[in-house]
Amino acid sequence: MLDNKQLAYGVLAVGVLVALLSVLIDPLRGEDVYMATSQIIALIAGLVLAAAGAYLAFMRQPPA
Repeated sequence: MLDNKQLAYGVLAVGVLVALLSVLIDPLRGEDVYMATSQIIALIAGLVLAAAGAYLAFMRQPPA
């Protein structure tokens, strides 16, 4: 089964990946940078996931 730290790092990695993809998808396709509504929503969701993963990985202490 997944350890809590592995899950936290996974959430952090997925959040960063979603945020980066939402910003870089237009330049990767060779188009001008234009943030559509769906890209902004994906960016916010990615940042929330990354923040939650960072909190779980680095700030939260395991129960004693």
